[in-house]
Amino acid sequence: MIPRPMRQPVAAVAVAIAAVLATACEKVPLLAPTGSSITLTTPTTALSANGSTTIVAQVLESSGTPPHSGTRVLFMTTLGTIEPSEISTDASGRASVTFRANGASGIAEISASSGGATTSGSATSTSTTTTTQTTPSGSSNRNLTIYVGTAAVGRVLVVASPAVLPTAGGTTTITANVLDRNGNALAAAPVTFSTTAGTMSASVVNTDGSGNAVATLTTFQAATVTATVGLGTSGTGTGGTTGGTGGTTTSTNQASVTISLTSAPTLAITPPTTPPSAGLPSSFTFKVTPASSGSTTGTGGTTTSTGTIPIRELVIDWGDGARDNLGAVSGDQIVAHTFRSAGSYSVSATVTDVAGGTARVATVVSVIAVPRPTIIVTPTPQSAPGGSTITFRIEITAPAGLAINNVVIDFGDGTSQSLGGASGVLQVPHAYAAGVRTLSVTVTVTDSSGQSTVGSAIVSITT
Repeated sequence: MIPRPMRQPVAAVAVAIAAVLATACEKVPLLAPTGSSITLTTPTTALSANGSTTIVAQVLESSGTPPHSGTRVLFMTTLGTIEPSEISTDASGRASVTFRANGASGIAEISASSGGATTSGSATSTSTTTTTQTTPSGSSNRNLTIYVGTAAVGRVLVVASPAVLPTAGGTTTITANVLDRNGNALAAAPVTFSTTAGTMSASVVNTDGSGNAVATLTTFQAATVTATVGLGTSGTGTGGTTGGTGGTTTSTNQASVTISLTSAPTLAITPPTTPPSAGLPSSFTFKVTPASSGSTTGTGGTTTSTGTIPIRELVIDWGDGARDNLGAVSGDQIVAHTFRSAGSYSVSATVTDVAGGTARVATVVSVIAVPRPTIIVTPTPQSAPGGSTITFRIEITAPAGLAINNVVIDFGDGTSQSLGGASGVLQVPHAYAAGVRTLSVTVTVTDSSGQSTVGSAIVSITT
């Protein structure tokens, strides 16, 4: 028989071995057993450059059941950071972490591993309509792809308000709206504005929470503004560090809008075919053609406006101090004007429409002196004794376009007679008193141009 006291050390040794084994199990992390799988999911596959999202890793054993609670999962990303980069699963085999873009733009490929289980493989399949990364047939890759910042752009729409500026130019507001691949507003995306004419208030503007980047254009010409959302790259990194080298460059995303100017009205002046004569009315033709209201085209649709822009006024400066405002006119306008004296005059006209469009033209005209009437005064007899009557034959010929307003004969003896607006041949008798003398008889003709012409004759009184 074995003595009873010898059994106590054996029991003590067994207890000690069990304690050591328990301690060793507590120090060694639990990992997914061979044959396990890991699937990554996220609420979104597109983020702003400063965005973040939750990543959930679902670990299942080959039997389809969760592994032991506390199984450790390691996360890696090619862009941004993952916090924490290593975490334990819960009772359902799920491990949840946070992905942060940290201001970077590009494509983040996120992988997870635990023991022999990993999401990495030879190919990646990304669905833009669901939030779960799927595995293509024949591939073991279940990495998660998240498009970040400018790489997440799905559409860019650019509009101008207003899209049509006055003829002289002005300022318009340019708004670029950026949506991500899932159709949501993409915030904090840098948008670069460029223009073919004029000046932008800012060349680079970040989108706001609604995905809008706003700048203003000041231009005096038609212009096309292009909004470009910059290139995004993905880099290589490990275990929650920011990647930034050797990645993939996404395509440039841009859209444009055209800003047009209203066309100006046109104006032409046709002077008289013969030089105007001073004091006589002459006719000028002013041809006014209203501007077309035009059309504009922008990304996402075309807005067309037809018709013409109404004329507000036509102002004529005759160059001699006179001005006429004809108001709202169009087409051919015949306007008569009388220049009071000969000389060279610059006749100008300015037409303005209701949109502020203007046109100004000028023409130089030479105004010639008006031909004077001819006056022939013939006394019969030319010499006569005092107390005799002398008859004066007055022949007045007016040039074409002129009328005779008044005729006054001065008999030279201190008496005169007004003959009114007579013309042609006039017979005017006059009796002279006695006294030897020679007298000058004058006939003054005032015509419709305002000028006066004088004809004369000499008579002699002999006694």
